[in-house]
Amino acid sequence: MSQRTGGWRRLAPLVALLVLGACERGGETAGTAAAPPAAPPVPAVAPRREPLVGGPHPALFLAVAQFVDVKKPDGKTQPVPGPAKLMIVRRTGAAWTTTILEDPDSNAFHKAIPWEDGLITIGATQAMLKTWRYADGAWSATTRWNPRFGGKFDRLRDIERADVDGDGKDDLVIATHDQGVVAIVHPSDGWRVEEIDRQPDTFVHEIEIGDIDGDGAPEIFATPSKPNKLDQEQPGEVAMYRRTPAGTWQRSIVDAPGDTHAKEILVADMDRDAQCELYVVWEGAVGAGGQIVRPVTVKQYRFKDGAFTSTVVATVPDRQMRAIQAGDVNGDGKMDLVAGALASGLWLFEQGPEGADGAWTRTLIDAKSSGFEQPVDLADLDGDGRLEIYVASEDQHELRQYRWQDGAFVKTVLAPLVPGDIVWNVTHGAL
Repeated sequence: MSQRTGGWRRLAPLVALLVLGACERGGETAGTAAAPPAAPPVPAVAPRREPLVGGPHPALFLAVAQFVDVKKPDGKTQPVPGPAKLMIVRRTGAAWTTTILEDPDSNAFHKAIPWEDGLITIGATQAMLKTWRYADGAWSATTRWNPRFGGKFDRLRDIERADVDGDGKDDLVIATHDQGVVAIVHPSDGWRVEEIDRQPDTFVHEIEIGDIDGDGAPEIFATPSKPNKLDQEQPGEVAMYRRTPAGTWQRSIVDAPGDTHAKEILVADMDRDAQCELYVVWEGAVGAGGQIVRPVTVKQYRFKDGAFTSTVVATVPDRQMRAIQAGDVNGDGKMDLVAGALASGLWLFEQGPEGADGAWTRTLIDAKSSGFEQPVDLADLDGDGRLEIYVASEDQHELRQYRWQDGAFVKTVLAPLVPGDIVWNVTHGAL
Protein backbone atom coordinates (compact mmCIF):
# COMPACT_ATOMS: atom_id res chain seq x y z
CA MET A 1 0.00 0.00 0.00
CA SER A 2 1.40 3.40 -0.97
CA GLN A 3 1.69 6.11 1.62
CA ARG A 4 -0.88 8.17 -0.26
CA THR A 5 -3.38 5.33 -0.58
CA GLY A 6 -2.85 4.48 3.06
CA GLY A 7 -3.45 8.11 4.01
CA TRP A 8 -6.74 8.05 2.14
CA ARG A 9 -7.87 4.87 3.88
CA ARG A 10 -7.03 6.32 7.26
CA LEU A 11 -8.94 9.48 6.37
CA ALA A 12 -12.01 7.70 4.97
CA PRO A 13 -13.81 7.20 8.33
CA LEU A 14 -13.41 10.88 9.12
CA VAL A 15 -14.64 11.88 5.69
CA ALA A 16 -17.65 9.64 6.22
CA LEU A 17 -18.43 11.47 9.45
CA LEU A 18 -18.49 14.82 7.68
CA VAL A 19 -19.67 14.02 4.15
CA LEU A 20 -22.14 11.24 4.80
CA GLY A 21 -23.87 12.60 7.78
CA ALA A 22 -22.50 12.66 11.28
CA CYS A 23 -22.95 16.17 12.04
CA GLU A 24 -20.97 12.50 4.47
CA ARG A 25 -9.23 12.52 -27.63
CA GLY A 26 -7.02 10.59 -28.12
CA GLY A 27 -3.48 11.75 -28.95
CA GLU A 28 -2.62 12.49 -25.36
CA THR A 29 1.08 12.36 -24.67
CA ALA A 30 2.42 11.82 -21.21
CA GLY A 31 5.53 12.85 -19.38
CA THR A 32 6.77 12.83 -15.83
CA ALA A 33 8.66 15.75 -14.40
CA ALA A 34 11.52 15.12 -12.05
CA ALA A 35 10.76 15.74 -8.41
CA PRO A 36 10.67 19.50 -7.98
CA PRO A 37 13.83 20.89 -6.40
CA ALA A 38 13.35 22.40 -3.02
CA ALA A 39 13.65 26.15 -2.79
CA PRO A 40 15.25 27.90 0.15
CA PRO A 41 12.42 27.89 2.64
CA VAL A 42 10.42 31.03 3.24
CA PRO A 43 9.79 31.14 6.98
CA ALA A 44 6.44 29.51 7.76
CA VAL A 45 4.72 30.13 11.05
CA ALA A 46 2.55 27.45 12.61
CA PRO A 47 -1.17 28.29 12.79
CA ARG A 48 -2.00 30.69 15.59
CA ARG A 49 -5.20 32.36 16.70
CA GLU A 50 -3.50 35.74 16.80
CA PRO A 51 -4.61 39.14 15.51
CA LEU A 52 -3.93 40.11 11.92
CA VAL A 53 -1.14 42.69 11.82
CA GLY A 54 -0.95 45.41 9.19
CA GLY A 55 -2.18 44.99 5.68
CA PRO A 56 -3.61 44.55 3.29
CA HIS A 57 -1.17 41.78 2.33
CA PRO A 58 -1.40 39.12 -0.39
CA ALA A 59 -3.22 36.21 1.20
CA LEU A 60 -4.42 32.65 0.73
CA PHE A 61 -7.67 31.48 2.28
CA LEU A 62 -7.93 27.76 3.12
CA ALA A 63 -11.45 26.56 3.88
CA VAL A 64 -11.12 23.65 6.28
CA ALA A 65 -13.06 20.92 8.06
CA GLN A 66 -11.29 19.93 11.26
CA PHE A 67 -11.88 17.05 13.65
CA VAL A 68 -11.60 16.96 17.40
CA ASP A 69 -11.41 13.95 19.71
CA VAL A 70 -14.37 13.41 22.01
CA LYS A 71 -14.30 10.90 24.85
CA LYS A 72 -17.16 8.39 24.75
CA PRO A 73 -18.85 6.85 27.83
CA ASP A 74 -16.64 3.75 27.49
CA GLY A 75 -13.55 5.93 27.85
CA LYS A 76 -12.50 5.63 24.20
CA THR A 77 -12.06 8.70 22.04
CA GLN A 78 -13.78 9.29 18.72
CA PRO A 79 -13.04 12.03 16.18
CA VAL A 80 -16.00 14.28 15.43
CA PRO A 81 -16.27 17.38 13.25
CA GLY A 82 -15.18 20.54 15.04
CA PRO A 83 -15.95 24.19 14.31
CA ALA A 84 -15.53 25.42 10.75
CA LYS A 85 -11.96 26.62 10.28
CA LEU A 86 -10.37 29.14 7.95
CA MET A 87 -6.60 29.34 7.60
CA ILE A 88 -5.46 32.79 6.47
CA VAL A 89 -1.91 32.61 5.16
CA ARG A 90 -0.47 36.05 4.35
CA ARG A 91 2.75 37.08 2.69
CA THR A 92 4.19 39.70 5.01
CA GLY A 93 7.48 40.85 3.52
CA ALA A 94 9.78 37.87 3.13
CA ALA A 95 7.74 35.60 5.42
CA TRP A 96 4.38 33.84 5.44
CA THR A 97 2.27 34.12 8.56
CA THR A 98 -0.80 32.05 9.40
CA THR A 99 -3.80 32.93 11.52
CA ILE A 100 -6.98 30.97 12.19
CA LEU A 101 -10.63 31.99 12.07
CA GLU A 102 -13.20 29.55 13.49
CA ASP A 103 -16.98 29.52 13.37
CA PRO A 104 -18.87 27.14 15.71
CA ASP A 105 -22.10 27.71 13.76
CA SER A 106 -20.90 25.24 11.09
CA ASN A 107 -18.69 22.16 11.06
CA ALA A 108 -16.86 23.10 7.85
CA PHE A 109 -16.05 26.08 5.71
CA HIS A 110 -16.35 25.02 2.09
CA LYS A 111 -15.03 28.24 0.55
CA ALA A 112 -14.00 31.79 1.38
CA ILE A 113 -13.75 34.64 -1.12
CA PRO A 114 -12.80 38.30 -0.75
CA TRP A 115 -15.74 40.65 -0.37
CA GLU A 116 -15.49 44.43 -0.03
CA ASP A 117 -13.02 44.98 2.81
CA GLY A 118 -13.47 41.50 4.27
CA LEU A 119 -14.56 37.98 3.35
CA ILE A 120 -17.54 35.85 2.48
CA THR A 121 -17.68 32.27 3.75
CA ILE A 122 -20.05 29.38 3.07
CA GLY A 123 -20.59 26.73 5.71
CA ALA A 124 -21.77 23.15 5.99
CA THR A 125 -24.17 21.86 8.58
CA GLN A 126 -25.35 24.46 9.26
CA ALA A 127 -25.65 26.09 5.85
CA MET A 128 -24.36 29.58 6.59
CA LEU A 129 -23.57 32.41 4.19
CA LYS A 130 -21.68 35.02 6.19
CA THR A 131 -19.74 38.20 5.59
CA TRP A 132 -16.77 38.90 7.84
CA ARG A 133 -14.90 42.09 8.70
CA TYR A 134 -11.80 42.52 10.80
CA ALA A 135 -11.43 45.63 12.95
CA ASP A 136 -9.85 46.54 16.26
CA GLY A 137 -8.18 43.15 16.57
CA ALA A 138 -11.32 41.06 16.18
CA TRP A 139 -13.56 39.48 13.57
CA SER A 140 -17.26 40.29 13.31
CA ALA A 141 -19.71 38.30 11.19
CA THR A 142 -23.10 38.99 9.65
CA THR A 143 -25.28 36.08 8.58
CA ARG A 144 -26.74 36.76 5.13
CA TRP A 145 -28.50 33.43 4.49
CA ASN A 146 -29.17 30.42 6.71
CA PRO A 147 -31.48 28.11 4.75
CA ARG A 148 -33.21 24.89 5.74
CA PHE A 149 -33.73 22.72 2.68
CA GLY A 150 -35.88 20.01 4.24
CA GLY A 151 -33.61 17.01 3.66
CA LYS A 152 -31.03 15.26 5.83
CA PHE A 153 -28.36 17.92 5.35
CA ASP A 154 -28.15 21.67 5.08
CA ARG A 155 -24.88 22.60 3.38
CA LEU A 156 -23.59 25.36 1.14
CA ARG A 157 -21.04 23.55 -1.02
CA ASP A 158 -19.69 26.07 -3.57
CA ILE A 159 -19.96 29.76 -4.40
CA GLU A 160 -18.98 31.85 -7.40
CA ARG A 161 -19.14 35.61 -7.87
CA ALA A 162 -20.26 37.27 -11.14
CA ASP A 163 -22.87 39.59 -12.61
CA VAL A 164 -25.27 36.96 -13.94
CA ASP A 165 -28.34 39.14 -14.50
CA GLY A 166 -26.66 42.01 -16.39
CA ASP A 167 -27.43 44.80 -13.93
CA GLY A 168 -23.76 45.71 -13.50
CA LYS A 169 -23.62 44.41 -9.93
CA ASP A 170 -22.04 41.17 -8.74
CA ASP A 171 -24.22 38.28 -7.68
CA LEU A 172 -23.36 35.10 -5.77
CA VAL A 173 -24.30 31.72 -7.24
CA ILE A 174 -24.38 28.91 -4.67
CA ALA A 175 -24.53 25.10 -4.87
CA THR A 176 -26.10 23.18 -1.98
CA HIS A 177 -26.69 19.75 -0.41
CA ASP A 178 -28.94 17.77 -0.28
CA GLN A 179 -32.07 18.96 -2.04
CA GLY A 180 -30.28 20.01 -5.21
CA VAL A 181 -30.79 23.73 -4.76
CA VAL A 182 -28.97 26.15 -7.04
CA ALA A 183 -29.49 29.70 -5.82
CA ILE A 184 -28.50 33.22 -6.82
CA VAL A 185 -27.99 35.67 -3.98
CA HIS A 186 -28.27 39.36 -4.89
CA PRO A 187 -26.28 41.39 -2.32
CA SER A 188 -27.22 44.70 -3.97
CA ASP A 189 -30.90 43.86 -3.49
CA GLY A 190 -30.91 43.26 0.24
CA TRP A 191 -29.27 39.85 -0.14
CA ARG A 192 -32.36 38.56 -1.92
CA VAL A 193 -32.21 34.82 -2.70
CA GLU A 194 -33.42 33.59 -6.10
CA GLU A 195 -33.78 29.81 -6.27
CA ILE A 196 -33.32 28.63 -9.86
CA ASP A 197 -33.31 24.86 -9.35
CA ARG A 198 -34.25 22.22 -6.77
CA GLN A 199 -34.01 18.42 -7.05
CA PRO A 200 -34.75 16.08 -4.12
CA ASP A 201 -32.02 13.80 -2.79
CA THR A 202 -29.33 15.57 -4.82
CA PHE A 203 -25.90 16.98 -4.03
CA VAL A 204 -24.78 19.92 -6.16
CA HIS A 205 -21.00 19.98 -5.87
CA GLU A 206 -19.72 22.94 -7.85
CA ILE A 207 -20.69 26.10 -9.70
CA GLU A 208 -18.88 27.65 -12.66
CA ILE A 209 -19.85 30.79 -14.57
CA GLY A 210 -18.82 31.96 -18.04
CA ASP A 211 -19.96 32.89 -21.54
CA ILE A 212 -19.94 29.56 -23.36
CA ASP A 213 -22.13 30.51 -26.35
CA GLY A 214 -20.51 33.85 -27.20
CA ASP A 215 -23.61 35.98 -26.74
CA GLY A 216 -21.95 38.26 -24.18
CA ALA A 217 -24.00 36.97 -21.25
CA PRO A 218 -22.71 34.40 -18.75
CA GLU A 219 -24.14 30.94 -18.29
CA ILE A 220 -24.20 29.06 -14.99
CA PHE A 221 -22.95 25.46 -14.77
CA ALA A 222 -23.52 23.02 -11.93
CA THR A 223 -22.65 19.40 -11.11
CA PRO A 224 -25.57 17.57 -9.46
CA SER A 225 -25.36 13.90 -8.50
CA LYS A 226 -26.88 11.43 -6.10
CA PRO A 227 -25.59 11.84 -2.52
CA ASN A 228 -22.01 10.77 -1.88
CA LYS A 229 -21.18 7.18 -1.02
CA LEU A 230 -17.52 6.54 -0.37
CA ASP A 231 -17.47 2.97 -1.70
CA GLN A 232 -20.07 3.23 -4.46
CA GLU A 233 -20.24 5.12 -7.74
CA GLN A 234 -22.90 7.79 -8.12
CA PRO A 235 -24.42 8.83 -11.44
CA GLY A 236 -24.48 12.53 -12.13
CA GLU A 237 -24.62 15.21 -14.77
CA VAL A 238 -23.44 18.67 -15.71
CA ALA A 239 -26.28 21.16 -16.00
CA MET A 240 -26.34 24.56 -17.71
CA TYR A 241 -28.62 27.48 -16.87
CA ARG A 242 -29.21 30.26 -19.41
CA ARG A 243 -31.11 33.44 -18.62
CA THR A 244 -34.10 34.04 -20.83
CA PRO A 245 -35.33 37.45 -22.07
CA ALA A 246 -38.10 37.18 -19.48
CA GLY A 247 -35.52 36.96 -16.69
CA THR A 248 -36.08 33.30 -15.85
CA TRP A 249 -33.47 30.56 -16.04
CA GLN A 250 -33.66 27.72 -18.56
CA ARG A 251 -32.03 24.43 -17.55
CA SER A 252 -30.41 21.96 -19.97
CA ILE A 253 -28.01 19.03 -19.66
CA VAL A 254 -24.47 19.31 -21.03
CA ASP A 255 -23.65 15.64 -20.41
CA ALA A 256 -24.75 12.74 -18.22
CA PRO A 257 -22.62 9.61 -18.75
CA GLY A 258 -24.74 7.44 -16.46
CA ASP A 259 -21.85 5.53 -14.84
CA THR A 260 -19.98 8.40 -13.21
CA HIS A 261 -20.32 11.98 -12.07
CA ALA A 262 -18.31 15.19 -11.83
CA LYS A 263 -17.47 17.14 -8.74
CA GLU A 264 -15.01 19.45 -10.50
CA ILE A 265 -15.62 21.66 -13.54
CA LEU A 266 -13.97 24.77 -14.98
CA VAL A 267 -15.07 27.44 -17.45
CA ALA A 268 -12.09 29.10 -19.15
CA ASP A 269 -11.04 30.55 -22.48
CA MET A 270 -7.95 28.41 -22.89
CA ASP A 271 -7.27 29.31 -26.54
CA ARG A 272 -8.09 33.00 -25.99
CA ASP A 273 -10.62 33.20 -28.82
CA ALA A 274 -13.03 35.27 -26.67
CA GLN A 275 -15.35 32.29 -26.15
CA CYS A 276 -15.06 30.05 -23.12
CA GLU A 277 -14.86 26.28 -23.08
CA LEU A 278 -16.14 24.02 -20.34
CA TYR A 279 -13.78 21.47 -18.77
CA VAL A 280 -15.31 18.58 -16.83
CA VAL A 281 -13.43 16.15 -14.59
CA TRP A 282 -15.34 12.85 -14.67
CA GLU A 283 -14.46 10.65 -11.71
CA GLY A 284 -12.75 7.27 -12.06
CA ALA A 285 -13.66 3.93 -10.56
CA VAL A 286 -11.85 1.38 -8.40
CA GLY A 287 -12.31 -2.38 -8.75
CA ALA A 288 -11.39 -5.37 -6.65
CA GLY A 289 -8.08 -5.03 -4.87
CA GLY A 290 -8.13 -1.28 -5.19
CA GLN A 291 -7.17 -1.31 -8.87
CA ILE A 292 -8.25 1.58 -11.10
CA VAL A 293 -10.73 0.15 -13.60
CA ARG A 294 -11.77 3.50 -15.07
CA PRO A 295 -9.39 6.47 -14.95
CA VAL A 296 -10.28 10.03 -14.17
CA THR A 297 -11.14 11.66 -17.51
CA VAL A 298 -10.87 15.39 -18.21
CA LYS A 299 -13.07 16.44 -21.13
CA GLN A 300 -13.43 19.72 -23.00
CA TYR A 301 -16.90 20.84 -24.11
CA ARG A 302 -17.48 23.49 -26.79
CA PHE A 303 -20.83 25.06 -27.61
CA LYS A 304 -21.49 25.61 -31.32
CA ASP A 305 -24.63 25.74 -33.43
CA GLY A 306 -26.78 25.16 -30.40
CA ALA A 307 -25.08 22.00 -29.15
CA PHE A 308 -22.06 20.76 -27.23
CA THR A 309 -19.23 18.72 -28.69
CA SER A 310 -16.59 17.13 -26.50
CA THR A 311 -13.01 15.89 -26.71
CA VAL A 312 -10.77 14.20 -24.17
CA VAL A 313 -8.02 16.41 -22.75
CA ALA A 314 -6.37 13.74 -20.60
CA THR A 315 -6.89 10.70 -18.45
CA VAL A 316 -5.27 10.15 -15.06
CA PRO A 317 -4.90 6.77 -13.30
CA ASP A 318 -6.78 7.74 -10.17
CA ARG A 319 -10.16 7.53 -8.52
CA GLN A 320 -10.82 11.23 -8.22
CA MET A 321 -9.41 14.66 -9.05
CA ARG A 322 -11.33 17.43 -7.38
CA ALA A 323 -9.32 20.54 -8.18
CA ILE A 324 -8.48 22.10 -11.55
CA GLN A 325 -7.41 25.64 -12.42
CA ALA A 326 -6.32 27.49 -15.58
CA GLY A 327 -3.42 29.85 -16.25
CA ASP A 328 -0.01 30.15 -17.88
CA VAL A 329 2.16 28.68 -15.15
CA ASN A 330 5.33 27.99 -17.19
CA GLY A 331 5.65 31.27 -19.09
CA ASP A 332 5.26 29.85 -22.61
CA GLY A 333 2.38 32.17 -23.49
CA LYS A 334 -0.24 29.40 -23.52
CA MET A 335 -2.86 28.70 -20.91
CA ASP A 336 -2.35 25.50 -18.92
CA LEU A 337 -4.53 23.37 -16.67
CA VAL A 338 -3.22 22.42 -13.23
CA ALA A 339 -5.04 19.72 -11.27
CA GLY A 340 -4.77 17.99 -7.90
CA ALA A 341 -5.68 14.29 -7.67
CA LEU A 342 -6.50 11.99 -4.77
CA ALA A 343 -3.41 9.77 -4.85
CA SER A 344 -1.54 10.17 -8.15
CA GLY A 345 -0.11 13.64 -7.62
CA LEU A 346 -0.21 17.20 -8.91
CA TRP A 347 -0.73 17.36 -12.68
CA LEU A 348 -0.07 19.80 -15.54
CA PHE A 349 -2.02 19.63 -18.81
CA GLU A 350 -0.50 21.69 -21.65
CA GLN A 351 -1.94 22.59 -25.03
CA GLY A 352 -0.07 21.28 -28.06
CA PRO A 353 0.70 23.01 -31.40
CA GLU A 354 -2.97 22.73 -32.43
CA GLY A 355 -4.12 24.57 -29.34
CA ALA A 356 -6.98 23.64 -27.07
CA ASP A 357 -8.69 21.46 -29.69
CA GLY A 358 -5.61 19.34 -30.39
CA ALA A 359 -3.60 16.83 -28.38
CA TRP A 360 -2.62 17.86 -24.85
CA THR A 361 0.55 16.95 -22.98
CA ARG A 362 0.13 15.43 -19.53
CA THR A 363 2.97 16.01 -17.06
CA LEU A 364 3.26 15.00 -13.42
CA ILE A 365 4.51 18.03 -11.51
CA ASP A 366 4.88 16.22 -8.20
CA ALA A 367 3.98 12.60 -7.42
CA LYS A 368 4.31 13.31 -3.71
CA SER A 369 1.43 15.72 -3.44
CA SER A 370 -1.96 14.21 -2.67
CA GLY A 371 -5.09 14.42 -0.59
CA PHE A 372 -8.82 13.90 -0.45
CA GLU A 373 -9.42 17.26 -2.14
CA GLN A 374 -5.86 18.54 -2.80
CA PRO A 375 -7.22 21.97 -3.74
CA VAL A 376 -5.23 24.14 -6.16
CA ASP A 377 -5.10 27.89 -6.72
CA LEU A 378 -3.11 29.96 -9.22
CA ALA A 379 -2.07 33.49 -8.31
CA ASP A 380 0.74 36.03 -8.61
CA LEU A 381 1.20 36.84 -4.94
CA ASP A 382 4.84 37.94 -5.20
CA GLY A 383 4.03 40.54 -7.86
CA ASP A 384 6.58 39.42 -10.45
CA GLY A 385 4.01 39.12 -13.24
CA ARG A 386 4.05 35.28 -13.25
CA LEU A 387 1.55 32.87 -11.76
CA GLU A 388 2.52 30.57 -8.93
CA ILE A 389 0.76 27.31 -8.08
CA TYR A 390 -0.58 26.99 -4.55
CA VAL A 391 -1.59 23.54 -3.32
CA ALA A 392 -2.88 22.12 -0.07
CA SER A 393 -1.01 18.78 -0.02
CA GLU A 394 -3.16 17.20 2.66
CA ASP A 395 -1.42 13.83 2.92
CA GLN A 396 1.94 15.57 3.29
CA HIS A 397 0.45 18.12 5.75
CA GLU A 398 1.85 21.08 3.82
CA LEU A 399 0.59 24.19 2.07
CA ARG A 400 2.96 24.47 -0.90
CA GLN A 401 3.95 26.94 -3.59
CA TYR A 402 5.36 25.85 -6.97
CA ARG A 403 7.16 28.43 -9.15
CA TRP A 404 8.48 27.87 -12.69
CA GLN A 405 12.18 28.62 -12.56
CA ASP A 406 15.00 27.64 -14.94
CA GLY A 407 12.84 25.06 -16.72
CA ALA A 408 11.41 23.33 -13.65
CA PHE A 409 8.88 23.84 -10.90
CA VAL A 410 10.49 24.83 -7.62
CA LYS A 411 8.62 23.84 -4.48
CA THR A 412 8.43 25.91 -1.30
CA VAL A 413 6.53 24.93 1.83
CA LEU A 414 4.58 27.92 3.13
CA ALA A 415 2.78 26.53 6.17
CA PRO A 416 2.00 23.25 7.93
CA LEU A 417 -1.42 21.64 7.71
CA VAL A 418 -2.94 19.78 10.64
CA PRO A 419 -3.05 16.00 10.02
CA GLY A 420 -6.64 14.87 9.56
CA ASP A 421 -7.94 18.25 8.42
CA ILE A 422 -9.76 18.34 5.07
CA VAL A 423 -8.94 21.46 3.05
CA TRP A 424 -11.93 21.96 0.77
CA ASN A 425 -10.72 25.02 -1.11
CA VAL A 426 -7.84 27.46 -1.56
CA THR A 427 -8.56 30.97 -2.82
CA HIS A 428 -6.58 34.20 -2.79
CA GLY A 429 -6.92 37.93 -2.33
CA ALA A 430 -5.59 40.67 -0.09
CA LEU A 431 -6.24 41.14 3.61
